[in-house]
Amino acid sequence: MVWQIKDGVYFVGVQDWDRRVFDELIPLPDGTSYNSYVVFGSQKTALIDTVDPEKTGEFLKNLEHAGVKKIDYLIVNHAEQDHSGSITQILEKYPGCKVVTNQMCAGFVKDLLHVDDEKINVIAENDEIDLGGKTLRFYLAAWVHWPETMLTLLVEDKILFTCDLFGSHFASSEGTVRDEKKITEDAKRYYAEIMMPFRAMIQGHLEKISKLDYDIIAPSHGPVYDEPKFIVDAYSQWISDDVSNKVIIPYVSMHGSTKKMVEYTVESLIDKGINVSHIIFQILI
Repeated sequence: MVWQIKDGVYFVGVQDWDRRVFDELIPLPDGTSYNSYVVFGSQKTALIDTVDPEKTGEFLKNLEHAGVKKIDYLIVNHAEQDHSGSITQILEKYPGCKVVTNQMCAGFVKDLLHVDDEKINVIAENDEIDLGGKTLRFYLAAWVHWPETMLTLLVEDKILFTCDLFGSHFASSEGTVRDEKKITEDAKRYYAEIMMPFRAMIQGHLEKISKLDYDIIAPSHGPVYDEPKFIVDAYSQWISDDVSNKVIIPYVSMHGSTKKMVEYTVESLIDKGINVSHIIFQILI
């Protein structure tokens, strides 16, 4: 799947429609995607992240379809294999390519993928790379959700590549968000399953992001946010210290009787004037 985000900027990632479990633990009812992006400057070409090793073949075909003849820089925002799994193949296919990442991530790339030192350019906070009319600027974002994660801003086109931050496990033939309610649900589940332990760190990163000039958020999983305010607002709520009173009643109801008991309990609370909202999760077996 290849599509144009802006002039000279393309999505070249892969949709994984059939994957049903992530990290051997997380259910994927909607599949997932491994997002990668190519940026063509007038002088240099940069690839932002790669894909899971299971999808490397399709990924390389996407690069050919996008007209990629040469890659000067491979930006590695995060070293986990669903984003770094095709680095070795990219370096083989495009021998002049340099890996660009931060100091900690460089260590992971060397240790896990055996990339030589001379193939790696180490950057720091606010460092930039000029591609010719397009500038990439880097921001460190530790513990989102690994300690070496970083964000990349394409300055002129105002695209913020956020890696796992704002991601959602959702495979789609639509490149950008079409159903905000659905993506918010998937992104919230993604946050709860992966990001929530690092809430305090994410608070700081959102404050940093609030000062950046961007129009589009391009994560590493799920669709691109061409109107990103809703997902940033949702994250701001999820990580905040403001909580609301909710009764959570998980239940299994094989024949519907337990369901009736739960509904009766909720109605009784409301009838007694207890000012609480409620969420009922039915566990299906």
